[in-house]
Amino acid sequence: MASSSSRPNHFDLNVDPKTTRDAKVWQPSFVSQNRHLTVNDSVMMNDSTAVTVARNFLLPMDEMLLGVRSDEEAIDDSMAYSIQSAASVSNLADRLRARANEVQELTTENSSLQRMLHESQQEVEKLKEENNALLKLVSSYSADTLRRLDMLQVSNEKILGDHEKLMSKLKRRRHIPSEASIT
Repeated sequence: MASSSSRPNHFDLNVDPKTTRDAKVWQPSFVSQNRHLTVNDSVMMNDSTAVTVARNFLLPMDEMLLGVRSDEEAIDDSMAYSIQSAASVSNLADRLRARANEVQELTTENSSLQRMLHESQQEVEKLKEENNALLKLVSSYSADTLRRLDMLQVSNEKILGDHEKLMSKLKRRRHIPSEASIT
């Protein structure tokens, strides 16, 4: 069947048809991620709209676009719509798979980091115990060293005292014979 329409034989999905109608909310139950769908939205021209109305619903704009076509053009356009929908669903599936892989990688990385954190916390606890043991040793060593230093100081004072006594005795003994030799 030849069409006498001046429209091209193919449907360009990248062309945004201009309409003079005001944007009306299509149905409150059709809510996309950011906004309500309007009568000017098209599943053939927008992936997110196609995903929102994924169950082969046609919006009023799509019905209007297909209504002015011949049967042959409408079939071609419907096929183009089906291909676009399949491509959108496939694209969405690819994105979901990529996100699932990313989530899996992040989960694995998170598990690894949690394991490393746990190991680090255990290492910190070990180091704290070693540090406490070393502090006790240093404290004990310090106390023992101070005690020994005190003992050495007492001993040193005793030795100095003994040395002074000995020197005074030696001076007395030396002094006596020298006096006897003078007399």
